[in-house]
Amino acid sequence: MSNTTTQTKSFPMPLWLQGIVEALAAAFLGAAIIVVPMAIMWLTGAFADMPIGEAGAIGAYTWLSSYGVPLEFFSIDTEEVVGTWWFIPLGLLLVWLLLARRAGGRLAKASQLKFLWQPTLGAIAAYMFFVWGTITLVNLDTVIINPAVATLIPGAVFVIGYTWGVLGYFRRPIARAIGERVEMFSGAARNFSHYLWALLRAGVIGLAAAWAIASIVLSVQLGMRWAEVTDVYQRLDAGIFGGLIVTVLQILVLPNIAAWTLSYLTGAGFSIGGTIVSPAGTLAGPQPALPIFAAIPTEQSLQEHWWILLLLALAGVAAGWWFFGVGENHLEDFIIAKIPNHPTAITVAVVATGTAIGLTAGLLCMLVMLMSSGSWAIGDLSSVGPPVFVSSGLFAAHIGIGSAIGYALAPLPHGAFYYRRSVVEEND
Repeated sequence: MSNTTTQTKSFPMPLWLQGIVEALAAAFLGAAIIVVPMAIMWLTGAFADMPIGEAGAIGAYTWLSSYGVPLEFFSIDTEEVVGTWWFIPLGLLLVWLLLARRAGGRLAKASQLKFLWQPTLGAIAAYMFFVWGTITLVNLDTVIINPAVATLIPGAVFVIGYTWGVLGYFRRPIARAIGERVEMFSGAARNFSHYLWALLRAGVIGLAAAWAIASIVLSVQLGMRWAEVTDVYQRLDAGIFGGLIVTVLQILVLPNIAAWTLSYLTGAGFSIGGTIVSPAGTLAGPQPALPIFAAIPTEQSLQEHWWILLLLALAGVAAGWWFFGVGENHLEDFIIAKIPNHPTAITVAVVATGTAIGLTAGLLCMLVMLMSSGSWAIGDLSSVGPPVFVSSGLFAAHIGIGSAIGYALAPLPHGAFYYRRSVVEEND
């Protein structure tokens, strides 16, 4: 009699099927974040006698709009489009990116780099099919969307998050491959690529530091106007669950409001429909009854609060200081080699460095300002957020001036005279 055990045979899941499963898991979880609270609201009578089909359609359109899908509001009476809703809650967009990043990281871990295309194609196809299926299943006569655009935009967001996860898992072999490729360049091309990479990172540091400053200012303002914020909560009288929904909604749009605060610190300000806010003063107008909007400053004047316009320069100082420490400013080496007068060369190099970092940070800021603004489609609320180009241009100026100052001051702890002299000796 033999002592044998029978083991159940298992068959590995094909990579393309794993991609489908992970993508659908991300899609269903993301949709549940929107649909479940709205279903609870419908069950508790928040939508009055609205049929469940219409309530579900509202949930689906809310989910699609959170990706940046434009929704056109159609009036049945006038048979005209009355406005377009286009607004991205940046906190919610981050959630969608993190869900896609999780899927990308898990699929990268389950496959080799050369076979990664299989789960990738399955994941992207499944996610876009889920979005397309959602669009075809729901319908409201008062909302018009472009099916192709409504499918491609969430798909693009998923691809960005998915790529983030894949690159995070394969970062070492990819970085090694890029490094080997760069080493094959000529000396001038290699220095130029290192300079551009350092410049991009300096721009990111400047934007991140400015965002941190704006977040601190926003937190201080909320603390100073907390009584007004709680008063709006009490006036809403939304109950426990309603109050929770309002709080979560404010948390999701908090990154948008931080971006608006950043625009405020540049001097450009921002608008919420008819309400225009800037350091020079506030022009009051109608606005949504969100408690956080009660913290909008109303009594400021540029004569008394001029120092607010100096805060973002500190972010530029941090960026310029870091850029000096990384030691990849080959533009300065080029300028010193071309201009014989050393003080003049150093001055030109400092100004050029501040300008380059400022322009880089300004381009990054333009993307943030564009994503944080939008339209709430109704009357005066057809435009909300900062003036994108004005705020980005002023931000570039703030960061550029601060970066020049930071780059000029960075050698002081190491001995500015010794540093400048060593640079001259290396170029002689």
